[in-house]
Amino acid sequence: MSKKVNIIVTQPPYGKEEVFGAIPLAATQAAADNEACITFVSGAVHAVVTGQQTGYGDVARWGKNIPPLENEIKNNLELFDFFVLEQDLKRRGIKDTEIIEGIQKTNISELTDRILESDVTLVF
Repeated sequence: MSKKVNIIVTQPPYGKEEVFGAIPLAATQAAADNEACITFVSGAVHAVVTGQQTGYGDVARWGKNIPPLENEIKNNLELFDFFVLEQDLKRRGIKDTEIIEGIQKTNISELTDRILESDVTLVF
């Protein structure tokens, strides 16, 4: 029996691992024939901004490239839905033209409906 899995990401995309963990988790749910989606809220809305550079911090310390979130999102757009909370985009001054193509804007009412309709809601 297929389940609805709703993943909500609240943390900013860099310096934390929540976004990088949420995407493969949703992909495994889709592979298991569950209906998965990810919604970016609060500081996580920065994850949907196109053209980001991922180099940060002391290169010698990190030693590895961090994959751009844009690639991770685009590689999974056909597997499950990505949403971003419109009011949080506005609060942070992120314009529609800055959002990765394929990300769907949502409002708090629609997010609430997804939470109530889902079998599982995970918050990162």
